[in-house]
Amino acid sequence: MGEVTLANSKPSAVAAPAAPLADRAFTRSTMILIVACVLCAILDGYDVVVISYVVPLLSKEWSEPLAGFGIVFSIGLVGLVVGALGLAPLADQHGRRKIMLGALVLGAVATFANAFVGGLVPLLVCRLFVGLAMGVIIALVVTIAHEASPPRYRMLIVTIVGCGLSLGNLAAGLLASVVLPRFGWEPLFLGAAALNVLIGAMFVVTLRDSVVARKTARTHYLSHIGSLFSKDLAKLTVVLWVLHFGGVGANYMLISWLPSLLTRSGYAAADAALATSLISFGGLVGGLLSGFALARFGRAWIFTLYGCAALLIVTIPFVLGTPWLYAINFVVGICIVGGYISNNAITSELYPASSRASGLGWAQGVGRSGGVITPLIVSLALQLNASLTQIVLLAAVFPLMSTIAAILLGKVSAPTELRTDEVT
Repeated sequence: MGEVTLANSKPSAVAAPAAPLADRAFTRSTMILIVACVLCAILDGYDVVVISYVVPLLSKEWSEPLAGFGIVFSIGLVGLVVGALGLAPLADQHGRRKIMLGALVLGAVATFANAFVGGLVPLLVCRLFVGLAMGVIIALVVTIAHEASPPRYRMLIVTIVGCGLSLGNLAAGLLASVVLPRFGWEPLFLGAAALNVLIGAMFVVTLRDSVVARKTARTHYLSHIGSLFSKDLAKLTVVLWVLHFGGVGANYMLISWLPSLLTRSGYAAADAALATSLISFGGLVGGLLSGFALARFGRAWIFTLYGCAALLIVTIPFVLGTPWLYAINFVVGICIVGGYISNNAITSELYPASSRASGLGWAQGVGRSGGVITPLIVSLALQLNASLTQIVLLAAVFPLMSTIAAILLGKVSAPTELRTDEVT
């Protein structure tokens, strides 16, 4: 199976090979490490969604208006962005192991405390710190999975790790439906805190920094971030940021507003929820497909996914009231989420080991900022009395941005060209 790698005219400056975290074979230690990475992704997907199931109960329990909890969702996303942009790059300076374990400890403590909050302010503090931790964890987990995987299966493993996000989304809904009526909301956070501890124990046993990471560990923090805009990497960095921004922005826009838009168009709330949930189910399928297709087709797979997503989103107003809406949403999920998972795999492959955590952290942070901005754009459009067709056309712009960025990956300077013909 061909691997997507960099064609690099300056190997020492741009694509210094990552030394193994394990021995690049499927040893027992490597398998445990990869499972821990998948669990991290599940934890992130779970954390993002579970709070939405808990908030209605907290609103009643604390006698707080539901509208007052809007900031709870925003503060978590802000934490994710800050963690990915500001803290994840520390792993290139201090090593993956220290920063990952520190983030897991922070996440465990904040999530555990979340189960005992009694008001809106302490909840906001907990969600901010959980967001900071998860912003670091989800950036590093892709880096760690990439560096630990045998080269032949690297792209497949990185995309499988990415599928953990969709699994976490689904797990949150299933567990909430079982746990909330019987035990209340607290166990949902206590269980997540316990998973943090379990993952931390797995990393303590198996995670070792790569040789390249150790060699660059004493380099100044800002130099790692600055390297993303070096002569060799500047164009790549900008293109990857657009790729991530469009993909994540489109996903959050649809997940956040499609239920309300469909209800506004005459759908029952249950039917609108079902139609939207098919995006998540499609995303799980798209992630699994990407694991195989990305290694074979490279960036062609990514711009095909995003291009199809843009075209299909435009058709939504024309299939309202028909079964085609459900089918289209499912395929849109395959394309949007599959594209986003592929973004992470491509980004981890294109950056050299010395800048990989910084590159991934900033790309994911910019992507998450798209998740903050795009729902606000829809809110503004609704205030301006935009029609469903106008909003859908607006939503299609973001996967179109990612389509163009994926095409440009093959047009930027030589160090960023993908080679799909190299087998290692």
